[in-house]
Amino acid sequence: MADFLVIGALALDRPVWLEAALERGGRVVGRSLEAQLGPRLGGGGANAGVALVRAGHTVRLASLVAADGGGDQSIALAGAAGLDVALVGRRPGESRTTLILIEPDGERLVLGLDIDRARLVLPPLASPADHPGVQPDGVYVRAAFPGADAWAARSRGPVVVHWPAPAYAGPADVVVCSADDLEPAVLAAPFEAARAVFGPQLSAIVVTHGADGASAYSAGAPITVRPPPAKVIDSTGAGDVFAAGLLEALSAGASMMRALDQACAWGAVTVGLASSAPVDSAPGAYRPFGA
Repeated sequence: MADFLVIGALALDRPVWLEAALERGGRVVGRSLEAQLGPRLGGGGANAGVALVRAGHTVRLASLVAADGGGDQSIALAGAAGLDVALVGRRPGESRTTLILIEPDGERLVLGLDIDRARLVLPPLASPADHPGVQPDGVYVRAAFPGADAWAARSRGPVVVHWPAPAYAGPADVVVCSADDLEPAVLAAPFEAARAVFGPQLSAIVVTHGADGASAYSAGAPITVRPPPAKVIDSTGAGDVFAAGLLEALSAGASMMRALDQACAWGAVTVGLASSAPVDSAPGAYRPFGA
């Protein structure tokens, strides 16, 4: 099995299942976890990392959490889910509260409460120089924390980066993004736009379209893959797990077509789970490439 590094958020999500879709001026009743806005393991880094663990791989999570009780709890949950949390650092301040509002069709709205980005101080991640034995077979950069560039450069395999990532200036072999996050000019020529940012090392950009699948753009013809049918219970984390499936397949030598097939399959599994990080997935749900 492979040894992966995931750089991204580690958080406590507080889900609320709504009885009706949100609409302006409406009223809606919701059900929370444990009837008290109880937390579950979340954050883009944890979501992707847990899927790779469930596929049988070793996963180090590089992240930053607050130096408070919420940070302690998120680290404990990540460790219990099988993630190596030795590279999780602490930042000043308090843990942020994140509500996940889940509509009956499984679509979700992420609501971060009381976030003052101007006052959020992020120290650098642990330095690779202090961990000379860590040379991952692949890296997923979900959040461009300070120091993420140096860790990505340590990778022996593909580096997949969530894009847009304005604070990231490190290497990227493939970037993954949602069509909803891209300007029309970028959508018109996605590979050219991404390569202008990341340089000639970039081999492809993958644009996701939710239930309509994903497309990969490179120097050759575009490749489009649709996901298998799935009953959507909670779409939280599906994009992160999609990227994890893509990285896993590419690191195993898959073609982009086969890697997209796997990424879509992993995403379809995830939307059928009532979770953020897929800690309750069935054994074998995330099949490694070639298995």
